[in-house]
This record gives sequence, structure tokens and C-alpha cells, in this order.
Amino acid sequence: MAQPIRTYTPHRDEQEELRAKVENAPVQHAQAVLAAYQVLQQAQDHGILDLLRGAIGAGDAIVDKASDFANTPEGIRAMRNFLALSRIFANLDPEKVDAVANAITENQCREGAPGCEPPSILKSLQRMSSRNSRRTLATIAAVADAFGKEPDVPKADSFFGSGPGWVPPKSVLPLLALALAGVAGFWIGRRR
Repeated sequence: MAQPIRTYTPHRDEQEELRAKVENAPVQHAQAVLAAYQVLQQAQDHGILDLLRGAIGAGDAIVDKASDFANTPEGIRAMRNFLALSRIFANLDPEKVDAVANAITENQCREGAPGCEPPSILKSLQRMSSRNSRRTLATIAAVADAFGKEPDVPKADSFFGSGPGWVPPKSVLPLLALALAGVAGFWIGRRR
């Protein structure tokens, strides 16, 4: 009767293979190892390693404090506000944000710079009457209106209490916000 052929596979020593790889690693990856040593040295010089060591040591305390704060009404509002603000920033067009940044830096007058006179009130008002400026002012007014919305409580008919009034309550906050923005712009312009 036929006997089965037994195959013999030598036993692999994984520890020995790892040891050989570790011994050859400094030679094969010399540049990467040197770069890692330089990063470690810079982290040590700037105290980052000490900071990490402290954060790891106090990890439980940090997590406890963060979870305690997250359970408060202020923490819940902070997280909700962060999510809402991140949604706002995600919807902003980066080209428009870049244009705003460029407009701010271009229109800043440096003190003592020759020929850097702020525009007149009339010129500023003409600029604000352009289509793009009106669109921006409408956005500012919408934001002011959203911040000024009252909770669902009974409210008076006018700004001055019950009875007919000349200023409806909803228009006060946007007008106040625009006035404050104008005063702040004037004050900032005067300081430069």
C-alpha cells in the first residue's frame, strides 16, 4: 500500500526575522531615521515632548473636565454653535473670502503713507450704493434680524409700548447694527 509523502516546512522564527529587519533598518532608511531624530530634537527643544507627556499623564483629568463641561447647558450650546459656524464657513466661497481679505488689506491706509487719504463720505456712500454693496448690506441686515428675533412671547405693538408707534420693533436692531457698523468704521478710520 502507498505511503503518503510527508512535506516538511521549516519553522519560521519570526523574532529572528524581525531582529534582522531592525538591524538593517538604519542602513536602508538612514535619511528617514535622521529626519525623525531631528524632529524629536526640535520637539524636545521647544518643550513639545514635555507638553505631550503632561497631557498623557493628565489624560483622565482632561477627559473628565471635558465631559463635565459637555454635560452643561453652556457646553451643549457651544457645541451646537461650533457646528452651526462650521456649516457657515463650509458654505462660504473661498474666492469671495479671498476678495474680502484683499479688499481689507488694499483699503487700509498706513499712517504717514503719502497719498493715502481716506475717501470722502460721499464717495463711500456712492460705493455703498453699488449692486454688490447693497447685496452685502442686505446680508448684514438679515444677520442682524436673525440675531434680533424675539422668542415666542407676547410682544408690544410698538417700540415704545402698546399702541401705535412710528418704529416697529423688528426694524430697530438692523438699523442699530448698521449705525454701529458706521460708527465703528468711522472710528477705525480716524485712528489710522
